Amino acid sequence: MKKGILTAVIIITILLVLFTGCSTKDAAEEAVTFSPESLAAPESLLERVSYSLGYLMSDSYKSQGVALDSRYFALAMEAVYGDAEALFTVEEMDQIMAEYQEVLMAEQAELTAASAGGNLEKAESFLAENKDRDGIITTESGLQYEVIVEGEGPKPTVEDEVTVHYSGTLLTGVVFDSSYQRGTPATFPLNAVIPGWTEGVQLMNVGSSYRFYIHPDLGYGEIGAGDMIGPNELLVFDVELISITEK
Repeated sequence: MKKGILTAVIIITILLVLFTGCSTKDAAEEAVTFSPESLAAPESLLERVSYSLGYLMSDSYKSQGVALDSRYFALAMEAVYGDAEALFTVEEMDQIMAEYQEVLMAEQAELTAASAGGNLEKAESFLAENKDRDGIITTESGLQYEVIVEGEGPKPTVEDEVTVHYSGTLLTGVVFDSSYQRGTPATFPLNAVIPGWTEGVQLMNVGSSYRFYIHPDLGYGEIGAGDMIGPNELLVFDVELISITEK
């Protein structure tokens, strides 16, 4: 499900509502008295809006890896709309959310560390075998490349701006970026990209096509990039150097 501005507004609005205390604790504790099976399909606009808000909000939280107890989530909503007293003060809720954020950050750090270690091991294992293949050249930095087509034009320097066509894939073969797919080449200064690109493209003559195997240290490292490039991912790029921008 695509989540746009509407979902973000919904989440922010309802979170603000949930963190607004009201009037009697007893009413809040008795709020959840129905089972999902006891409800008829939503028909009125209010029923359909209520279901849609609940679904969109829950889907967003779930997609972000946030675990919730739906019973107490519903209890809080009933307290707000029933003008019941909140079970916690706003200050207590702030502290609870801060504690939960710490837990989530710790869990994410563990997952990232495990993923980074596994990806690094795969990258180095691949490069150790790949360096012995015919046509593979390894530079002093550890960049590996092979020449697909050798051009006859000039070579760029680190200060140059170049225009290239390229396709980037992970070891799994998944394409994470491609100017070919976008249908237009990319232009950028060589000193503004990852080290593997800065070094590798300077080896190319205009008109050349190379394939680069980029160690994580020459790529995005332990941080990764976006949703597709994880920590310590090895990157494979097919690059065609089209031109060097005249200074």
